[in-house]
Amino acid sequence: MNYERILDLFGKLSGLPEELVREQGFLCDMSAQNILARLRCPAEQCGGKAELAAAALAYYRYVLWTMTDGGAEGIKVGDVSVRNGKERLLHAERLFNEALDELRGCIGDDSFVFERI
Repeated sequence: MNYERILDLFGKLSGLPEELVREQGFLCDMSAQNILARLRCPAEQCGGKAELAAAALAYYRYVLWTMTDGGAEGIKVGDVSVRNGKERLLHAERLFNEALDELRGCIGDDSFVFERI
């Protein structure tokens, strides 16, 4: 998994300057480990989708963290502007879920299904 690519994507999602992105690198690292643990195949076979999922998870965690830290002010990502903290959280969650959907087929299913014989 390309850690620099994860940092770059996290920076784009969060809109943070590069020095603040580097400060949040621990979120990217933890998120990359989380995604790697879910993969059934090597990350390189996912065509960059694993890095996107890790960056989206790091962004989601960052939004959660800033909301609990009193930093629930508005955010602008590209052409999308979100002002309300709850809307920002929903936006981050949706980004992460969409990134996971892109990894469908590469992620192991953690659920256990018990069927009658």
